[in-house]
Amino acid sequence: MNPHEIPARWMEAVRQHVRDTRGEERGHLLAYDFGDTSVRLAFEDGSYAFFRDAFCLRDEALREVAVFTEHCGYYFLASDGVEVEVLETVSHHVPVDEYELAADE
Repeated sequence: MNPHEIPARWMEAVRQHVRDTRGEERGHLLAYDFGDTSVRLAFEDGSYAFFRDAFCLRDEALREVAVFTEHCGYYFLASDGVEVEVLETVSHHVPVDEYELAADE
């Protein structure tokens, strides 16, 4: 299986995700499906995995978690003992007062 192949058992969940987030009918992912989110998986032994430009789906019936990344492929793991955290990148401009800059010099 190549790193961007979606197993048949996950195909309907991916289609539903695309429908819900993009309003489109397709069974594959495009670059704009990933957005500014990251996924952190924490495991029972204290180790973790962190994926940028990614999203995560959980299937309770399969007892699996799937992480889909824009650049590093797709990962499918047993969900037992895995804690999932989804982080969204938020950026905002904070104006800097010129007086504060002068005071720092």
